[in-house]
Amino acid sequence: MIHTIIFAAAIAGGWQFETATDPLGLPVYVAAVAPDAERPDVALKYLCGGVTGVVLQFNLGDTDYQDGQFSTDEPAWEDVRFAFPEGPYNTTAKRAPIADGLATYEIKGSDAAFIAGLLQDSASVSITRENATFTFSLDGAAAAIDEVVSACPFKYRS
Repeated sequence: MIHTIIFAAAIAGGWQFETATDPLGLPVYVAAVAPDAERPDVALKYLCGGVTGVVLQFNLGDTDYQDGQFSTDEPAWEDVRFAFPEGPYNTTAKRAPIADGLATYEIKGSDAAFIAGLLQDSASVSITRENATFTFSLDGAAAAIDEVVSACPFKYRS
């Protein structure tokens, strides 16, 4: 779970860079598309730092968990498709810990960094997981992700 935002800089196109802290007080650098007031749960973030390392998180606004049925079992890997105008990228993701939001999924490490590089080089991406799909504009994503990469203590190539 990411806590207090220390610094936020708006980037053109609705993407923003911010520095936050994790539960241990370590800095976490975040590039995120600004939330839509009508769909505040829909999100796409690239994070680096703290105890979590390099992470790409997304929430497509699906309501799979609204029935209150939660499991303490390790989440299963699920197929995810990132459809860019230049072509698709298929991978897997796991549901993030409950502290990061219901129906939020994450990809970690070098795969997250690779996808962040694809986000920097495209105009939009449609993310699909099971029956949920959402299209995100990537205007301004390159600058926000560059800020994260520059500040990131982990040196995965994006």
